[in-house]
Amino acid sequence: MSMNVTQSYGQFYKSSESIKSYGSENELIKKKDTLVKYEFNTVDEHGNKIMDEMSKEDALKAMKDISAQYGDNVLVQFSGDGLKAVARSIMEQHTKGVWELTEEEKAAKAKRDEEFQKEIVHLENTHRIFIPNVQTNSKLYGSLENAGEEVVSTVTGIIKNYLMPHQVGEMSEEDRKSQIAFGMEQAKYLAENYLDEEHGKDFLSAMETIAKYGLNGTRDEAGKMTYSIEMGYVVGSTLFADQTRAREYLKQQAPDLYREMEELNQELASGNRGEKWASRFFDLQRRAEKVLHAPGASGQSFYEKETERYNTWKEKIDDTQVPTIFQGVTYKDMPSFFESLKGQSTLTDSWFESQMARFMKWLEI
Repeated sequence: MSMNVTQSYGQFYKSSESIKSYGSENELIKKKDTLVKYEFNTVDEHGNKIMDEMSKEDALKAMKDISAQYGDNVLVQFSGDGLKAVARSIMEQHTKGVWELTEEEKAAKAKRDEEFQKEIVHLENTHRIFIPNVQTNSKLYGSLENAGEEVVSTVTGIIKNYLMPHQVGEMSEEDRKSQIAFGMEQAKYLAENYLDEEHGKDFLSAMETIAKYGLNGTRDEAGKMTYSIEMGYVVGSTLFADQTRAREYLKQQAPDLYREMEELNQELASGNRGEKWASRFFDLQRRAEKVLHAPGASGQSFYEKETERYNTWKEKIDDTQVPTIFQGVTYKDMPSFFESLKGQSTLTDSWFESQMARFMKWLEI
């Protein structure tokens, strides 16, 4: 004869044991130091039926009632074929990708998520972003030379999330431009409140250039962004920082010279430096420069064509206009700053509120 398990749970108790304490001191994960086990089997050790398989509702009630008997330091483990209905429900919901929560459970989850977001340390801006254009990169980080690390990491966040995001999904082009304009307003807030006048001016100049890179980006059908950014010249030099095309040109126009250069590079990389490696190096460089400066089939040298190509790209970037969507923005304090941005774009007030919290977290406010 089956029994009503909702009236008595004691006989399903199996054991308890001490476990290595885990968890944290905060409210998110209570420390656990004791494991208590309950088994709900439909038959006893002799094969005699002692209960029917429980419904999902009865099983969940039993698990809730039992867990409520113990303190926060106790981890309760449930097992047995009497709980199959719960196991099946979990598998079905996992397969569908849907977890049906009651309103009470949804509210509790939302509260836990909110508390968790307050507790965690965001690592999204840990690594400094490198701007492919050497001069822009140098100007950006030169302007931040005296800034705190939280400001530098915030700049990384602005670039990665608003000016040059890697993924925009189905975002409209109008929203994308609004977010770029919003990123520039954040940059102005930093310049006003965290940088001196000279560094602030260079910083905004660099960020405006980066915003223009973002505006010239292209996206594929999956919403992935691609940005065409030339490396430009080595800082303080007329030499191009990217030598990839120069090597490819030498490989095609002077294959024997290219092979000699590669052989020397391999020798130097392996530490095998002969007595005359320095003279060989400078001789090869001299011969390479001669080829690169010599007129090609079109009548232009490699460097002339590269300079023309780079100038065409730079002119396109310089002519790009950063949208001036936000007017009358105040930068004196964070609340006033975000309040003054609202209602001027396609971006919603709730979006601004979430970004304000994010901005403050980045700045460790």
